[in-house]
Amino acid sequence: MSDIESIIKGRMAMYSFLSSVLLDAPPKEFLRDLMKCEVVFPVHPIIDEGAKILTDMASKFENVEDFEIFVRQEYTAVFVGPFGETVSPYQSTYEGDSPYREVTARIKRKYLEMGYIPQVSEPADHIGVELSFMAESCRAMLESGKKEDRIREMRNQMKFLKEELLTWIFNFCNALENNENARFYKGISKILRGFMEMEKRAVDELYALLR
Repeated sequence: MSDIESIIKGRMAMYSFLSSVLLDAPPKEFLRDLMKCEVVFPVHPIIDEGAKILTDMASKFENVEDFEIFVRQEYTAVFVGPFGETVSPYQSTYEGDSPYREVTARIKRKYLEMGYIPQVSEPADHIGVELSFMAESCRAMLESGKKEDRIREMRNQMKFLKEELLTWIFNFCNALENNENARFYKGISKILRGFMEMEKRAVDELYALLR
């Protein structure tokens, strides 16, 4: 595997992971690996902070079943309710709109223009769906051996990051980290924040390598 493919694969893995834990509570397998200290993240000071929050929390549980129940309850409290203030996972909210309206329609149009069809029932502007788009675009880069295809996907990613994802994702992280119910998800938020800080530079560097 070339260095470029290794970078793309690493980006795909991070986008896939973050998408999955923001669309739903994390699977038991991930929590079990956390308890065994077998989860590895990219090296970045903010990501390191988030990873420490997760591993410190995992160390408080004697079995993965109790850990899973705790995290699922937290996911519901943070993103669903009904008790306490929740965090909106929708880009619409951060632009003063409501899900399923103008912002959602705009994001959906962009997906279609770039050949992406979401496989989940959430609105197109859900943070997990937007991250999933990035993961699938990385997957398309890996699956294509053609330089022009990879460059096209890279341009799509850069455009989507600049015009959409990076315009609101740090506000989402702020809301999540300040939510009184977020403990495990405060760690997830810091990992997301650190990764997106890395992405702001990585996409330009990767694009230069592809050309």
